[in-house]
Amino acid sequence: MDHSQEHPLRVLFLTAEYDPFAKVGGLGDYSGSLPKSIKELGTTTHPPVDIRVAIPYHGQFHPRLPSYRKTSEITVQANQKSAHGSVYELLHNEIPIYLIRRSGRSAGYRTIYNRTSLDDARKFVFFSLAISDMINKIGWMPDVIHANDWHTALALFHLADLRNKSQEFKSIRLLQVIHNMPFLGEGAQSVMQKFGIQQAKSDLIPEWAKYLPLPMGLISADCIATVSPSYAQELTTEEFGSGLEKFFLANMEKTTGILNGIDTSIWDPENDPIIASRFSAAKLGDRQANKATILKDLGLKSTGRTPLLIFISRLTPQKGMDIILKSLPKMLDKDWNAVILGCGDEYLESSLKSFESAHSDRFRAILEFNNPLAHKLYAAGDILLMPSRYEPCGLSQMIAMRYGCIPVASAVGGLKDSIIPSHLPQGTGYLCNCLDEKSFIKELGNALRDYQNKKKWSQMQQTAMRKDFSWTRSAGQYIDLYYQLSKLD
Repeated sequence: MDHSQEHPLRVLFLTAEYDPFAKVGGLGDYSGSLPKSIKELGTTTHPPVDIRVAIPYHGQFHPRLPSYRKTSEITVQANQKSAHGSVYELLHNEIPIYLIRRSGRSAGYRTIYNRTSLDDARKFVFFSLAISDMINKIGWMPDVIHANDWHTALALFHLADLRNKSQEFKSIRLLQVIHNMPFLGEGAQSVMQKFGIQQAKSDLIPEWAKYLPLPMGLISADCIATVSPSYAQELTTEEFGSGLEKFFLANMEKTTGILNGIDTSIWDPENDPIIASRFSAAKLGDRQANKATILKDLGLKSTGRTPLLIFISRLTPQKGMDIILKSLPKMLDKDWNAVILGCGDEYLESSLKSFESAHSDRFRAILEFNNPLAHKLYAAGDILLMPSRYEPCGLSQMIAMRYGCIPVASAVGGLKDSIIPSHLPQGTGYLCNCLDEKSFIKELGNALRDYQNKKKWSQMQQTAMRKDFSWTRSAGQYIDLYYQLSKLD
């Protein structure tokens, strides 16, 4: 199909989160930034894309929505009786956003994600199955459906079935993007049964996966993308493949990896209104006031060139917080201060508070989500701690580097793709090859040593700050992928 300015490629982007209206983590950043960048590129350097977003109408939306209108009623067939809902539409960043909500006293809509997998399933299964009727009702047939994670994967399974049965959906191409592979949609089975969804008939996935949303979306997709090239490779291994490594090995040709970006208008040390002192790679000296402010505000003492270590993330074993807790006590003979910002696992929170009590002169644990403080810490910190066990992409390391804070991280997924090891020319950080405290302690020790070499450290900071982590790069790759998909027979 020939797409021009008058008839641009049509893409429907399905997601569970969308910043700034509904955000829990990285998926919200991704969904709020990528469609916007794709829209902008389509008017400048790339072919045009008419991209639109569909998301469940979560309870958090209503007080924050700009002007919106009800577009249509929708129906989803079920075993005993049909389920009904509504579609609402608003315009954000010149992108049409469709909000889908089931009628009646529907479970699962109060929060983005629920405490029970059943309530999540009720919302996301209905949403996924409603997409086909929504397309018919709004009179806009997409060329490509872009689904994200398990929450929207069932839409691809359903549309693939319709594509085989109906000429109307014949030309739609299906893209499944994986942000976090271990979450397959377990708990959705009973809800799918009520809607009459049959299990997948495929020899490509194991028996246990044939009635789980993400695997069902994967076998239906014309193309699979992950949020970094290295993560695409890692999914072919037993360690990272969540039991589907044989599927990924067999489908390497249709799997690609596109590294995420960050919103460089929000994360910009030259124009950040939150930090104490704005700075740039050319004016690194202006950065020091941020560190001095944080140390004073948190009551931490610093003598000479004491490096400030920071961690900003959820407190989970996946993020390697247990590795940090094992490592820092073994490095008390080194000169450092550290600030941990995040919340999560109760045991990890308790352990951090105990460590703070024992070392209150050099360590702070701030157990909360605090976006303004995150900005201040990125601007103040010297070294970012990020020993993740797996990291499909990761954003913290990109933000840290943009602010001149050098990461010490695991050589996995997007961390490996975005950080150049310090021993190489144009190095921007330190990578651990083994996911344990010994390797982490070694690399952190190297960073602490190099930090005392002011010339070397400043050069690494400047190199890191000048790296391009904007969404422009990633958005261009997605546009190319959409157009390749649209040309498939």
